[in-house]
Amino acid sequence: MSQLKTYPIACPKCNHPQEVDLYDAINTVEDPDLRNELIGNKLNVVTCEECSFVFSVDKPLLYHDPELDIMIYWMPLHDQTIEEGEQQFREFITTLAHALPDDIPAPQVHLVFTRSELAERLFILEAELDERIIEYMKYMIYARNIEKVHPAKKYVLFNSHDSTEDQLAFIIQDIETRKIEGLLHYDRAAYDSLDEMFDDDEQTPDLFEFFPGPYISARELMLNELNREP
Repeated sequence: MSQLKTYPIACPKCNHPQEVDLYDAINTVEDPDLRNELIGNKLNVVTCEECSFVFSVDKPLLYHDPELDIMIYWMPLHDQTIEEGEQQFREFITTLAHALPDDIPAPQVHLVFTRSELAERLFILEAELDERIIEYMKYMIYARNIEKVHPAKKYVLFNSHDSTEDQLAFIIQDIETRKIEGLLHYDRAAYDSLDEMFDDDEQTPDLFEFFPGPYISARELMLNELNREP
């Protein structure tokens, strides 16, 4: 079920203290409108009662679509490292598992650290695509275009809006300006070939070796590899 909780928040513009209702979890079957609010960056958005400044509150959020069996946990890092965030996520999963009846297995929960990752992962799962294969395709985009698409400066994001049954689309976004700088299309056959390739354990490394999780990110993988280069 969707969970709404009251939090004390200070306005980032005028510092006025106030209590606001924010979502800890949303269930899109019970509250279908919340999905569109999330995608439109309108969820957990506050209007200051003193100065009318509008701001969003980045806080942990559990997204649950029971019909599509999708659960995504968005945990903003703030001052944490990725390793610290992953450890906190494991503790969350342990708490969640303990709260379930013994005859119900723990659900698969996807971990993301940013709003854009949350929306992107949702689109990937709604399209019934394997998130690790999509991240591998993004990894190859970085690797083959490292001078123009450097992971320290550019995001590569799955673009569901321009994807079709025959092609998958990806956008290139500048991290600093947030401007969209390019659109790439790949034949769906390329995805299917990767799916078949990684399904053959005897011929190729397991895809989980590239992205062991719980956090799966082509950009972070490429940044780590570049940092390890002599």
